[in-house]
Amino acid sequence: MRRITCLTSLLWVGLWVLVFTHPVAAQSEGVVYLPAVLNDYTVGWHWRDAYTVTVATRTTNLPLAAIDHEGQPHIFWYHTLTDDHVHHLYLTLTGWQATLAPAPADSESLLTNAPLVDDAGRVHLLWFNRLPATEAQRHRFLHATFSNGVWQSPREIMRSKYSTINGWLRLGADDQPRVAVTDGFLGWRAMLYSLGGEWQAQSEVNLPADTDIVWPDAVDGAHLYGASNGTLQYWRWSGGTVGAAQALGSGALLGRSLAFDAMGNLHIFWKAGVNVEGRLIMALHHQCIDALPQASEIVYPGGAATVSNVVGASENGPLFALAWQEPNRKRLMLWDGCTPGATVTIPEDVGERTTLRAVAVSSTPRKVCVFMQQDATDVYTVRCADLD
Repeated sequence: MRRITCLTSLLWVGLWVLVFTHPVAAQSEGVVYLPAVLNDYTVGWHWRDAYTVTVATRTTNLPLAAIDHEGQPHIFWYHTLTDDHVHHLYLTLTGWQATLAPAPADSESLLTNAPLVDDAGRVHLLWFNRLPATEAQRHRFLHATFSNGVWQSPREIMRSKYSTINGWLRLGADDQPRVAVTDGFLGWRAMLYSLGGEWQAQSEVNLPADTDIVWPDAVDGAHLYGASNGTLQYWRWSGGTVGAAQALGSGALLGRSLAFDAMGNLHIFWKAGVNVEGRLIMALHHQCIDALPQASEIVYPGGAATVSNVVGASENGPLFALAWQEPNRKRLMLWDGCTPGATVTIPEDVGERTTLRAVAVSSTPRKVCVFMQQDATDVYTVRCADLD
């Protein structure tokens, strides 16, 4: 793994650097001598000043985030004990603006997928919505886009009598959204939908045992993933049929601890115990499955370090970002497809105590943002870096 990180250090080097300033008392020659200090710096990374924004003291599941084509961060969250809405904050030239994902006031909305920004700059959101109990099929998925400060009216994708439905959003050619939904109670099935004026069902198939993920391809099928006895499984859904299972090696699929990029790569990340010099630590694990599909070796981005909070995100492009919290610092790593890139330390002000909550990455423009909650308050610190 190639790393181009200059590690944080404070070095007293015995040499003194001349820093020219305005003359001050007892410095008649107009110079001040200071020790040389090396700051944390990674070639190609340019951290900007931090923003602060009021988000929420508590959220149900971690917030999800995106970066639009103006380079401005967006963050989405919900909290089932507070209200029944998906909340949305985004940064403009005049400051942070708040909206709600559009849905009927008497229904409950939950986040399922990270938002995606299409080539035209619109933010796409897919979310789960539950209608009142008087409805026979009260569980459904909604989709809407956001641009120029306005939400488009949501379109219903499908309804079900089961609360166990799950869905995945993909943007195909010409910004065409496609959604795969799994539905059922004892017999599981998957359905593919595409948007053409309204959402339309394309095809349906019974799912193999152990299938957990149905990731739409860019045309008319899907990639299926699951795990059985610690072994990753893959199936290809094409032409209306599902092929035989293919074993991909050891791995884990853990709920929201995964992300797809637009190139069809699946990034899986999780925490697990590792023995380091006789001491058990909770280390960060990462694995990438490319579009062939071929699974990478499981790697440890944080090395031999105990990690707590871990957040990851992909984009409608090739980039994937993974951020994690160690006892004394927070780290961030990027992948271009399945190829790992730089690892950096996220800068923080002295004495600031925060917890990682979300990360977003973009290749248009090339940028990454992290969202960190200050103590247990509703204030978040947002730090963004421009990438060469």
